[in-house]
Amino acid sequence: MPISPIQDLTSQPIASLIYLKTNIGGWFFDAILRSTHTSRLNITQHPVQTGAALTDHAYLQPKELTMEVGMSDVAEGLIPGQFTGSWSRSVHAFKVLQELQALRVPLQVHTRLGLYQNMLIEELTAPDDFTTLSGLRCTVTMREIIVAQVRTVKISSNPAVTNRANRGKQEPSKNVSVTEQIRRKVLGG
Repeated sequence: MPISPIQDLTSQPIASLIYLKTNIGGWFFDAILRSTHTSRLNITQHPVQTGAALTDHAYLQPKELTMEVGMSDVAEGLIPGQFTGSWSRSVHAFKVLQELQALRVPLQVHTRLGLYQNMLIEELTAPDDFTTLSGLRCTVTMREIIVAQVRTVKISSNPAVTNRANRGKQEPSKNVSVTEQIRRKVLGG
């Protein structure tokens, strides 16, 4: 049975919890063991003659969020039916994360420290040893994608406003070398 990792965030009981509990794209894990929030400002630097660097601009880098999630095979889920359909909840949870990563769909991630929009799963790391035999401990690294804002601008069709001028037929000038120019001046032609 194929996994459908895209959640309907308006359905109950997800809609009532979506902004209250930490989740990744509407998927509620049993435990959030650690979250690391990274926000960077890139400050441009331009060296000048004296050796000092001048700064004339700064811009924000995409936000990064690393979450270590935990999933148990014995606990009941917060959302009934979420992470079912596989032989264990932990395996299904890992498959859901892999599907979300493969689909490259921008996710909404809610944490205690804030709401992140347009996040893509960049990396999944899940150790599999005797401590995770009946569960999942997975590190999910996500990065924000910057979406450009597009505007439509109306342009007047009135020629007086658009400032177009007929320049006639334009011919490119021929590229003549310096030695050819000197030869023409000396020989007269």
